[in-house]
Amino acid sequence: MEKKEYILTVALELFGQKGFEGTSVRDIACKANVNVAMISYYFGSKEKMFQSIVEHKASHLKEVFRELIKNEELSEIEKIDVVIEHYVSRMFNNPLFHHLLHRELSLNQRTQMHESIIDILLRNIVVVKKIIESGIQKKVFKKVDPELTMASLIGTINQVLMSDTMCRKLLQKDKDFNPYQSKKLKERITSHLQQLMRAHLLINNNHEQ
Repeated sequence: MEKKEYILTVALELFGQKGFEGTSVRDIACKANVNVAMISYYFGSKEKMFQSIVEHKASHLKEVFRELIKNEELSEIEKIDVVIEHYVSRMFNNPLFHHLLHRELSLNQRTQMHESIIDILLRNIVVVKKIIESGIQKKVFKKVDPELTMASLIGTINQVLMSDTMCRKLLQKDKDFNPYQSKKLKERITSHLQQLMRAHLLINNNHEQ
């Protein structure tokens, strides 16, 4: 792992444990065993470092979605299935980042950073919007609202996973249940969202296999 990537990994861990405000650049430098000057060289500020974490985490999906939109072998609904699989997997594989991101976006205490984070996240959403719009143009999808369709998709995942306690009570699980470690829950959310999107998008409820 490169030094810059390692610093981001350490920063994410500390931000997750202590929050953005509770974590200093010196804390990060100490745990990453680097000097503060190196962090300033790579990132410039703590805010820029947080944006770099978001950029780094979002970059994988960005490349996947770019290739997906160019794929001529998959139908639009099959592409949506893939989008859902990747979104769910990323949230299950990165619970610390998911909680941290949700907290920062909810608080909106740092306007410039808030706007930058949203801009980064929207890049992936725009690509998925194009898939939905393509399906509408080909008359295989209903004339749905692409933006709110994406909001419904991401919002459902966030609602289930934003609180371990809420998830346990919602699903009627015992206190030892960890949603992020449950393969069955991951598969359940993926299957539910795929069924939901097919019912929502496909004309005449023509559920392609």
